[in-house]
Amino acid sequence: MPIFKQCCCCCSLQTGGIVLGILGAIRSVIGIALSSLVLFFLDDVVDQVKADREAKGKTMDLPDGLNSDDATDIAKLVIKIILWVFLIICVVDFCAAILLVIGAKRSRKQYILPYLITDGMGIIVSTLYFVIAAFNGPQIAQGLVSAVITLLISGYLWLCVLSLYQWIKETSRPPTTVRSPYPEQQAVYSTMA
Repeated sequence: MPIFKQCCCCCSLQTGGIVLGILGAIRSVIGIALSSLVLFFLDDVVDQVKADREAKGKTMDLPDGLNSDDATDIAKLVIKIILWVFLIICVVDFCAAILLVIGAKRSRKQYILPYLITDGMGIIVSTLYFVIAAFNGPQIAQGLVSAVITLLISGYLWLCVLSLYQWIKETSRPPTTVRSPYPEQQAVYSTMA
């Protein structure tokens, strides 16, 4: 039985699933574009930041045996790894969002499942991020409030998609039929005694 009958109290579960899928696809495309852009211009940005730091006379505190060029190369490598992971996550999220739209339009529950999995993992990761940032940052209350708001909004929208999944699962079941142990058998009477 679906948890909710409507998405956002104003539209059907199917319409809500389509809208959430389209918004998720747009979010993923923006993430793909931004991470690709930063990856493309990363060397220029790092070189400009390095030149600005040197022009202002700021130096980095480096461990023994590590020079400025080595530290810059390590920083570039770490940033590239993070951006590639983010890019892959955005591509997977984009595919899951498109599958959600298709699943909502065609009432296919198996197409909705990837979105539920990826979005569920995203909710867990973002909530953990906000909680960790709250305890490591100067303002604990602000971080915890951000974590709670993110969890409530994302959780509600995830439950709407879960309700769509449950609704499709219920409506796609074939109706139960009662079968007699002897189908279409007719009684035969004999006149012989």
